[in-house]
Amino acid sequence: MADDLLEYYRHLLDKHWVLRESACVCWIGDATKPSAARHFGIDLVGPSPQTLLEAAEEADGAGEHAPSIVVLDEFLDGWALSVEPRGAQGIRPEVMRGLSARGTAFAVRFGPRPEFALYRQGVRVTHVQQQTGRWGAAPHELDEQMKGLPCVEGSPEDTWPEAALALGERVTGVRLDIDRLGGELDRYTILRRLPVDPVPLALREHPVAREPEFAAILADPAGQRRTIAVLAARQAVTDTGLGGPEVTAALRSLTTMASRPKAGNGRLDAAALRAGLRTLIPGLDGDRALAVKVLIAALDPDDGVASGEATRLGWRIHSGGQDGEVRWTILRTCARTQ
Repeated sequence: MADDLLEYYRHLLDKHWVLRESACVCWIGDATKPSAARHFGIDLVGPSPQTLLEAAEEADGAGEHAPSIVVLDEFLDGWALSVEPRGAQGIRPEVMRGLSARGTAFAVRFGPRPEFALYRQGVRVTHVQQQTGRWGAAPHELDEQMKGLPCVEGSPEDTWPEAALALGERVTGVRLDIDRLGGELDRYTILRRLPVDPVPLALREHPVAREPEFAAILADPAGQRRTIAVLAARQAVTDTGLGGPEVTAALRSLTTMASRPKAGNGRLDAAALRAGLRTLIPGLDGDRALAVKVLIAALDPDDGVASGEATRLGWRIHSGGQDGEVRWTILRTCARTQ
């Protein structure tokens, strides 16, 4: 069975050889061509009829900074198919979340670093790269369906393309039609791509990102500047074991500033606390001195300055272990998000 499936997709790739070089193919559940196209970019032009070969030749002649081209087909059972002859937008997390929002999306990318990814209801289930490994909420969910298909990490690169397409058929139940792929399909031009997530998906999937306070700042970084400053101060104190009445008072004042942002007396108290904290620095060194500077920065009355400076300083603290490093990465990235 696996041999027949592999032979079918080997024949498909021989016939449509332009796919082997650097294409990206994506099965999209519960979608139409127009609805799928909208998830590829902010500004689109199309549809217009074009074959895969024509689209690939146009992309080859346009250069790497030209607008992306995506060709779309539609099946009777509610599935749509996207093909980028020379692109990889369809496997980006930012795109896959939208494509899979109402169901399932399965993408295969060819080229020097072949990979495939399965998303369901906007969540990355598994993502496998031929060279480097696998990730996701359930990285081994497809193990049974991958049996007999050489597309696990470390499989030979020359057999990966047909094996990954065969896996796509097993996962979705939809076979790619050799003749349909040779005809005119709906071509869209992506004038503006979706922006890159400010926080990489690997961090969003980390257990730290599920903690309520961190989930809140990830959901709205620009609206959570004061919370970011408060979390930075707490993290600096936790990482370094810094203590004392001045530190306790500073943390209490920060909590007040976050819960009552317009309280003028809290801002006045903060100014006095900052002055007191500065007197501690000469007696400290290394990470503990940095932690005091984080507290001073977090007490700044300007939310943007407080979050930016507190995370810039806290980023340099190395006493918190791996989870601490993840927290600082999230805090710093969110503080810099416009």
